[in-house]
Amino acid sequence: MLNPREYCFWCMNKLPSADGTCGVCGKDNQARSNDEGELPFALLGGKYLIGHALGRGGFGITYVGLNMMLEKRVAIKEYFPADISTRDPGGINVLPASPETEAEFDAGKHKALEEARIIARVENVSNVVGIYDCFSRNNTVYIIMEFIEGETFAAYAARKGPAKWQEIWPRIRPVGVALGQLHQLNLIHRDISPDNIMIRKDNGESVLLDFGAASNTVAEGQENVTALKDGYAPLEQYQDRAAINGRADEYSWSATLWYMLTGNRPPNALQRKAQQCDPQIPRLLRKRVPETVRRALLKGMAIQQENRYPTMEQLIAALDAGEAGSFPIATKILTAVAVLFLVIMALALIAGILI
Repeated sequence: MLNPREYCFWCMNKLPSADGTCGVCGKDNQARSNDEGELPFALLGGKYLIGHALGRGGFGITYVGLNMMLEKRVAIKEYFPADISTRDPGGINVLPASPETEAEFDAGKHKALEEARIIARVENVSNVVGIYDCFSRNNTVYIIMEFIEGETFAAYAARKGPAKWQEIWPRIRPVGVALGQLHQLNLIHRDISPDNIMIRKDNGESVLLDFGAASNTVAEGQENVTALKDGYAPLEQYQDRAAINGRADEYSWSATLWYMLTGNRPPNALQRKAQQCDPQIPRLLRKRVPETVRRALLKGMAIQQENRYPTMEQLIAALDAGEAGSFPIATKILTAVAVLFLVIMALALIAGILI
């Protein structure tokens, strides 16, 4: 069996020596501890090594991990709903925070298992995170997923600022295609945002993450329960029993593209409905994006779902048309120069004939 202390707690790469400084991430491994409420450095189920906590969401905590049998890095998502759960004094088992939250906690465990099943269903869809394993232990659920080394769209935007259209469109388009394929399987992601799309470090591919809110289509009158991300959730997700279909993802995906182009989160859908107006198009966006793209983007972000495109494929086609009609500024300048040159040559030829 491998020695767990020969692997970096922070990135799970092999260390030069046990508990030494990592040659990849540069972290010191003398101290291996997560924050309060998170799992300690330990083996999970005798197979998976728990490492550094990568992030916490409303429904769980995600850790970098290692499959000790295969020596393969993985991401481990633990069901740990922030407001309704706690850990026992031993720091391992997950428990309802109170008797009043027990039913909600148990329902959430079933939802976590459903998340794993949904990811497994879409394993043949490109640009979607892969899943390796799922099991119940410590009174909770663990999902073992593909570890993606890279950065989220949110981190990318924070590092580089507003993106140019020609730069971001090839990155976000494949995610839109993947969403269209999910919708054909009668699945809705319901949580698209810059935090839930990763860019792989090795090849720049964009990957859709976090299916914790994903579900089948919700008909009007059915209960609609999901986490809401301000600025990215469509109006219908604020309404308890509104119909939810693929146009909800269309709105969130469009809002994410808006953020990447402008650096500004769109106003939330409730505010937009109250004001009865579209978000103001920033001056930066007017300069960088063709008019056809702006129109398509605003239609994708329409407040009322019936005013959006019927499918993701139609939205992508509209944006593709805008892309085809846009040219980099350098190309436009060269074209103008070429036209001017031809005009001058023509005038010179005419002048020669007249003389």
